[in-house]
Amino acid sequence: MGLKTKLALVLGLGVAAYFYFSAEEREPPADTRFNDAYRMADGSIITISASTPERVRVFHVNNGAVQAFYHKADNTFDVVNGYGNRDVVANGHFTFNNQGEVSGAVVNDNGAQQSIERLNLQHEEVYFQSGDLTLRGKLTLPPGEGPFPVVIMIHGSESYSAVDYYALPYMLAAHGIAGFKFDKRGTGLSEGEYTQHFPTLSNDVIAAINQLKQHNKVDSNRINLAGFSQGGWIAPLVAKQTQIQSFLVGFGTVVKLEREDRWGYVKRLEERGFGAEEIAKADELNLLLRQLMKAPTDEDWDRLFKLNDDYRNQAWFKAIAGSDSMLGQVTDQVLGSSYDYIPEWAWKSYFEYRTSGNGDNFNGEYEPMTTMNAINTPSLWLMAGEDSSLPTPETVSLLEQLQAQGKPVFYQVYPGAEHGNVLFTMNAQNEKNYTQYVETYFLDTINWFKQQNQL
Repeated sequence: MGLKTKLALVLGLGVAAYFYFSAEEREPPADTRFNDAYRMADGSIITISASTPERVRVFHVNNGAVQAFYHKADNTFDVVNGYGNRDVVANGHFTFNNQGEVSGAVVNDNGAQQSIERLNLQHEEVYFQSGDLTLRGKLTLPPGEGPFPVVIMIHGSESYSAVDYYALPYMLAAHGIAGFKFDKRGTGLSEGEYTQHFPTLSNDVIAAINQLKQHNKVDSNRINLAGFSQGGWIAPLVAKQTQIQSFLVGFGTVVKLEREDRWGYVKRLEERGFGAEEIAKADELNLLLRQLMKAPTDEDWDRLFKLNDDYRNQAWFKAIAGSDSMLGQVTDQVLGSSYDYIPEWAWKSYFEYRTSGNGDNFNGEYEPMTTMNAINTPSLWLMAGEDSSLPTPETVSLLEQLQAQGKPVFYQVYPGAEHGNVLFTMNAQNEKNYTQYVETYFLDTINWFKQQNQL
C-alpha cells in the first residue's frame, strides 16, 4: 500500500469518525438564569435569553433591535449592539431578589442610568410523551389564572435546545398569550435521536398539543402554532391532523424540498452576477446529485467525479460553495484541501451520511401545496425579501394561488431581510453583517395571535 493510499485511508476513516461522533454530541447546558421578559423604564418590552457562556441575547420587541450583554463573574456586563461585534456602547449590572433570583438590571449609558424590571411571568417545565419518548418542554404563562390561548413553537432544522434558547414565548406571555417551546427529539433534554423527518416531527407537535389541552391554565379551544423555516412545512401537516386556532410561519415556504434546496445556489449565483449559463451547469450537477440519492449507479458516480474535476476551477463553482443547498455542501468539500487525498469510496460514504435521515423519503416527495389545499386554518406567512435559503418569490406566487381559492392565507414580505427576517449590511469582503430583526417582525407576530385569539 503506497503512501497516498495509506493517507487516503486514514483521511477517509477520519471523515467517517468525525461525523459519527459529531452526531452523538449534545450542547452543554446553557446559563438560563436570565431567560425571561423585562420592562424597560420607558415601558417597552425586551427579552433576555441564553446565547453563549459569556453572553446573553437581548431582543427589543418594539423595534426588532438586538443587543448582547457580555456578563462577568461579578454579574456586571458590557452592552454591544447587533450581531458579531464587540464595540461596547454601555455597561451595567444584574440585580437579584432575596431568593437569589434575577430581578432585573441597571444599564449605565453615558452617565445615564436605566432600570430594567423582570416581569412576573409564570414558567413551568412540562415533560410529555410522544410514542415511547419523553420530550422536555417549557410553558410560559402571563400573570393571572387564565385560561390563556397558547402558541406552540415548531423548530427549524437546528439541533440545539429550543427550551434554553427560544425567546418568543416570553414576548407572547408579556402580551397575554401563553408560549410553549420544547426540545425536539434528540436535542436538549429530550429523548430520542435527532431527525428531520416531517411526519415524526409533526407527531411530536401533536403530542405537545394533547398535553397542553390537559393544563388548567391553557384554553384548549385556542391552541396556535408558530413554525420557523423547516417548521413552515410541519405546521400545515399538524393543522391537517388536528384542530387548531391558527398558525404563523416565519421565513418558511410552500414549495417542495427540492425547489427550496435549489434556491440556495441559484440565489448565490444571481447575487454574484452569474446568469442562465452558469445556473444551467449548476442544475446539471444538482440533478445528478438527486439521481444519486434515489438510485445510485457507478456510471452516475463516475460522471459526478468528472464534472467536479471539469468545474472545480471555474468561478461559478467556487461561488456556490457553502451556499444553503446540498450542492453548496458538496462543492465546498470538493474545493477543500483534502479532496485529492480522499478516495471515491470515502466520498460516497460521506454523501450517504449527508443525505440520510429522511426515513421513507417522505420529505423529498412531500407536496406542501396538497396539504395547504386540504386545510382551512388561518395562517400568516412572514417572509424575507432577500432570503438566501428559500425562494420567497415562488412562495408568494403559491400563496396567492391559495388566496384566489378563498383560503384564509395572509402573507407579508420584508424587503431587504435575510432568512430569519433579519437585516444586514455588506462589508468590503461582500459578506453579510447581521444587525437586527425587521423592525415590525416581533409586533407583527404578536398582533397576529392577538387578533386570531380575540385579545
